[in-house]
Amino acid sequence: MDFDKACMMFAMKEPYYGIILSSMRKTPITNKQVLSTIGVARSGNVFMLGYNPEYVEKLTTDQLMTVLRHECLHLCFYHLTMWEDPPGFQVPADVQKWRNIAEDLEVNCYLDDKIVQELKGQRCADYGLDPKKGARFYFNTLYKKALEDKQKAQVQNPQKPCNGGQGGQDEDQQFGGGGNNNTNNNQPQQNQQQNQQQNQPDPSNGNGGGQPSEQEQSDTLDDHSMWPKDMTDNESDIIEQTINDMMVYAAEETEKSCGEVPGELKIKIEKLRKKPRPVTDWRRYLRRFCGNEFSELIRKSKKRESKRFPDAAGNRHQRKSHVLVGIDTSGSVSMSEYKEFMGQIKTLSEKATFHIIECDDEIQHEYDYHGKCNEVLHGGGGTSFRPVVNEFNKNKRKYDALIYFTDGYAPIPRDTPKETLWVISSNGDKNRNKYKVNGATSVFITEKIASQSR
Repeated sequence: MDFDKACMMFAMKEPYYGIILSSMRKTPITNKQVLSTIGVARSGNVFMLGYNPEYVEKLTTDQLMTVLRHECLHLCFYHLTMWEDPPGFQVPADVQKWRNIAEDLEVNCYLDDKIVQELKGQRCADYGLDPKKGARFYFNTLYKKALEDKQKAQVQNPQKPCNGGQGGQDEDQQFGGGGNNNTNNNQPQQNQQQNQQQNQPDPSNGNGGGQPSEQEQSDTLDDHSMWPKDMTDNESDIIEQTINDMMVYAAEETEKSCGEVPGELKIKIEKLRKKPRPVTDWRRYLRRFCGNEFSELIRKSKKRESKRFPDAAGNRHQRKSHVLVGIDTSGSVSMSEYKEFMGQIKTLSEKATFHIIECDDEIQHEYDYHGKCNEVLHGGGGTSFRPVVNEFNKNKRKYDALIYFTDGYAPIPRDTPKETLWVISSNGDKNRNKYKVNGATSVFITEKIASQSR
């Protein structure tokens, strides 16, 4: 079936996912060694849908509609960034195998089960699992069982090393691992090549390394090998923010046309609509001024497995800077603008710890932020930025940066530190040059971002 025509049919049949699909760059890939089925990938700041024309032509209309929905759901469920492996970390082949299976299990719960069977896709029923439990649950369950089976096999068939010969079967080889067997120098070269072929990373694992063979690919619905690898936290954030924007936009456009948002995404989209959008890239700003002077936080994370104990939660290291935040509470700042500021502080809290000072022409109230903003505006008098700037200049060793939320209707102190970011309200003074004293930076809250914060 013609792929472009199928995409148009898909958009008519499923308006919401049709908008998601329209945001992807469709790229035919005829080389089966690169891609023999279909798969989504990141391409710069957008997403690409690669497909093998020969594979697509063999599908029926209903099968192709199902495959396209499958790819859209991979994006909407954040599968491209789910595991957050540190850059340079080589994911073991058996781990990647079960990750890919778990992600397909989550997606296929929302597809026609009969068609999934026709396409030889992964089904919860095949593993005795309940549907709609999520990819992490499926991975933890399946990988734990795989480890238990491996341990049982080791007990039943222990390795029997012999002089000058090869021992028992390697653990990684037995379960599709990517490790290399140690071979004896006396072993024939032909056997060495055979072992190297056997110990290649499991090709059905997608981004676990290596390309699937034609036979192995024919047993899978799509291909995950083009998913991004070795991402920094910043790159992961960009991808997820792009997906969030895409999902919210698709919901708005679908509702304008009297369509419905898919049930599996309704709750997620409602949360995204309520979540304030950052007015700037806080991480980049903090790195610019804070350098390496961070306080390190370590917490347990099920999103990142322990390297020593794969079934256990691992340690996730976060570095957060300590920032002084000034909030203009003068009479010219309305309660709606105050809520704009608080909405931005919520987005900033993921990247830093900070001390808040509410100030009109003098300091009215201050506190350390612990996840909850004050609902009462302290102040209402004239406007002066001097008290907060003085506080920062006196405590430069304590604070890494100064972020000042204001409408901007007051003179900027001449000794404003260069580590200052002025965040101007939607109704504030838009004269950008005014805030450049000593190289300080300014950003402006737009009406769209403001409406999300209120």
